[in-house]
Amino acid sequence: MTARPSRARKKKSGGGFRAALLLVLAVALGAAATWGLRGCRAPERPAPASAKTPVSAAPSVPARPPKAPAARMPADFESVDRRPGGVVAVVLDDLGYDERALETLAGWDAPLAVAVIPSAPFAGRAVALARAKGWDLLVHLPMEPEAGRSEAEAIGADDGDATIREKVIQALGRTPGALGINNHQGSKATANARVVRAVLRVVKERGLFFLDSRTTNASVAGAEAAALHVPFLARDVFLDDVAAETASKGGAPDALEAAWEKALALAAKKGEAIVIGHPRRETLAFLKRRFASEKAAGVGLVRVSELVP
Repeated sequence: MTARPSRARKKKSGGGFRAALLLVLAVALGAAATWGLRGCRAPERPAPASAKTPVSAAPSVPARPPKAPAARMPADFESVDRRPGGVVAVVLDDLGYDERALETLAGWDAPLAVAVIPSAPFAGRAVALARAKGWDLLVHLPMEPEAGRSEAEAIGADDGDATIREKVIQALGRTPGALGINNHQGSKATANARVVRAVLRVVKERGLFFLDSRTTNASVAGAEAAALHVPFLARDVFLDDVAAETASKGGAPDALEAAWEKALALAAKKGEAIVIGHPRRETLAFLKRRFASEKAAGVGLVRVSELVP
């Protein structure tokens, strides 16, 4: 008869099975937990670079250079060396019509500015003379007067801005090397702010200066030039004013002397004076004589471009 296993043995056998089952479950749960933690782990940070391998720095952005100040005048303008009695600059307007006047001026040796009317028949010869002498060359720009007939191709008060710009550029093209522009006639046009602005925009673009002949007290050229930051000068004395000559008992000679003395007085008072004359025979003879005497007396005679602020 086969002996039955004892209860203690059965109990021991059942306990071993349960222990093995618990072990399997524990391993499975541990594996699941490890997998879950790996799936939820935050991304790892890269290891810091070693001391031997420097980290390349981000390229530095160069600092923006400071804005350069706006130029106040073209670079070829020279500042004048003012004297105790002041200085005088003479501008001869209306050049290009009288060939004999150009022949007379060819023998001069004095600081001078010549304002050439671009459409004049001898404009090219006047430009060449200014270059040869080293004189200031200005475009004597025709502009509409209040009364009387305008010069050919004059800037009209009713011209549009584009038309004005085209006329100014054409005038500059006929007087190569010009340092500035001054108005011929223009009492109506220079009193019109829009017209003056259109002219001065071209003056500014080309790096020139504007000399107001001041043919009218209503001129707005100075105010508009200041608003646009355009180098600006204005005439102080008309040397050969026809009305003054007519009114003078001594005629043209006395009127010329009076105008010149006025210029010298202004120069002594404010440091400078700009005189505008015309290539008339009497005017040229007077200026040639006074240039020689003023030079001997030590009076400062300068080119008008030296007075540009």
